Amino acid sequence: MKRKCAQKAMEMIDDGMVVGLGGGSTVALLIQEIAKSGRNIQAVTPSQDTLRLCIEHQIPALPLEMTDTVDIAFDGCDELDAGLNALKSCGGIHTREKIVASMAKEYVLLADEEKWKQQLTFAHPITIEVVRAAVSFVKKCLVQMGAHVQERRSDGKVGMLVSDDGNYLIEAEFQNVGNIAKLSAELDQIPGVVGHSLFYQIATKAIIAKAGDAEVVEKKQ
Repeated sequence: MKRKCAQKAMEMIDDGMVVGLGGGSTVALLIQEIAKSGRNIQAVTPSQDTLRLCIEHQIPALPLEMTDTVDIAFDGCDELDAGLNALKSCGGIHTREKIVASMAKEYVLLADEEKWKQQLTFAHPITIEVVRAAVSFVKKCLVQMGAHVQERRSDGKVGMLVSDDGNYLIEAEFQNVGNIAKLSAELDQIPGVVGHSLFYQIATKAIIAKAGDAEVVEKKQ
């Protein structure tokens, strides 16, 4: 199904485009499809893993910090709803992903049908990137908002995990979220929060991979 998703994404890519490529296994397959097609594109990516794959497949990559416009961007997600709101928690690079999404004329999320729900279930926590000086304060704010809060850690590292930009990563588990717009706005307004993995009204399209085919879904106006 992921291969079908990548092949459908290829139909949206033309020669000469600057293409945003996020992280994850479906994007990795899309890179293979781009290399096979021989399309003349330039890539921009928030992901070090994706950057390495572009180099391996001889796809030119522009530095993210020197780019301000992207023709179309593709990214995976952990959960996706009918309004194309998404959670992109697991990778921990959501702040950079939102930068690429904001640059893009079209931002397309790639998902299989198991991830696509009528409403977000918040089975995944919201990952929040926080400047170091604000960690304790942001934790307190999240608890007051009703979240169960944990620091993101790994067995392979002592202490909290940090983002590629040197900020701390916190996991906030919310239950029974009734108003996604309100939650997203409240998270944005906490001083010290650099970014969070709830993508509210950001995607313009999604490609949903199903057993028989891949379907393109557009955001309802």
